[in-house]
Amino acid sequence: MVTKFKPSYTSSIAEDIMAQRLLDAQAVEFLKDAPMRLKSGLISPVYVDNRKLFSHPECWVDVIETMASRVEEYDLQFDMIAGVEAAGSMHAAALAYRLQAPALMVRQRAKTYGDKSRIEGASCKGRNVLLLEDHISTGLSCLDAISALRDEGATVTQVMSITNYAIPETERLFEERGISTYEVIAFRKVVEKAEQIGLIDAKNKKLVLEWLRTPWTWAAMHGLVAEAHEN
Repeated sequence: MVTKFKPSYTSSIAEDIMAQRLLDAQAVEFLKDAPMRLKSGLISPVYVDNRKLFSHPECWVDVIETMASRVEEYDLQFDMIAGVEAAGSMHAAALAYRLQAPALMVRQRAKTYGDKSRIEGASCKGRNVLLLEDHISTGLSCLDAISALRDEGATVTQVMSITNYAIPETERLFEERGISTYEVIAFRKVVEKAEQIGLIDAKNKKLVLEWLRTPWTWAAMHGLVAEAHEN
């Protein structure tokens, strides 16, 4: 098993700083003028792109350090860290480097050459794998990666992400497959911070929190249509 890492636990002050970091990097954007249709089909008033963190070193360092603290806080036990291609794999590699743990990448599709595997790196057969994702919305890509790892003989029961919408339907999907989810910061805290610093007003905050509870029916309830599409 990976040698246990011993950082200090994250505090409410640290979480407030983390929320500010994500907003400063524009990793979380509130679509106040018009919602966006995500790849999953969801029409959303908010968009998360944690890939932007790669261009903000101070923020990214804070994210990785907080991840390391979460590993200790939640007493996560694992042999390897795997990341979902592409953004998740970059965060996974950084965390693995920080904890001196073996890293893997789970391709979105199997290679068409060589061993035609979806798993890049050492064999994960018989190993306990912590899966890392940059953000969880519907969770479908993450669950697909878990299936790929399990098909290769890995044990996967834990997923960590930077942010997670914690949509009720998504949470049930993970629970049904025996997966526990952990995040660097609760998304609600990012929303609250955005209101505190004036990025959104109370009305927008209420709409976003309502969307988190009922994302699949939210747009119809408000008579909204998407003017942009995630690509």
